[in-house]
Amino acid sequence: MRSVNSEHRRQNIDTRNRMVKAESGQAEYVLGMYALIFVMVLAMALLQILQYKADSDIAEDALAASCLAALEVDPYRYGLDHALIIDDPVHAREVFEDALRKNMNLDEKYEPYLGGDKYIAGKVTIEDFRIYLISGSGVREIQVDAGRQIETDGIYGEMRTPHGCVVRSAGVYARISFDSGGFLGTHVEARKEAYAEMHADPDRSAADRS
Repeated sequence: MRSVNSEHRRQNIDTRNRMVKAESGQAEYVLGMYALIFVMVLAMALLQILQYKADSDIAEDALAASCLAALEVDPYRYGLDHALIIDDPVHAREVFEDALRKNMNLDEKYEPYLGGDKYIAGKVTIEDFRIYLISGSGVREIQVDAGRQIETDGIYGEMRTPHGCVVRSAGVYARISFDSGGFLGTHVEARKEAYAEMHADPDRSAADRS
């Protein structure tokens, strides 16, 4: 024969078990929501990283093409003695600036046109522009800034660009910076640099340096 007290205790135990199960179910639901949010944030971050990489490739290609455009050598000198000479460094920078604005879809103030490329979130700044010329066993570096030229002489095979490339022929180096659109509307400073060379006939070039 069961007493009233024993039946009452059994009911309390059942009630506690149901409460524990309910709390356990709520905890699993909350943990599942946190896991889902984490996966969504991780996916958004991954997509943003991939977008950064794509935007970086676009900017680097535009900068490299602009450097190539500035490689306007003197055709008379090249036809005469096969020397690659950029006879007007200031004009070469002007050519570079014009090509950069076109390649990056910028206005005269180096800012993106309305409705243009979204990865540029501000003004593009040309931080450095240099021309390299080869003469015999020597290399001349000409840094051009606002019409001012700073010349430095070096030895062929030892002269390097600011980012470490060995100068082998007439070339153009440039570095730019700009704000790029970041995650959740933030802006990230991007800095790009490129170097382009124009190679002459290797047999004649070797003879010129001997």
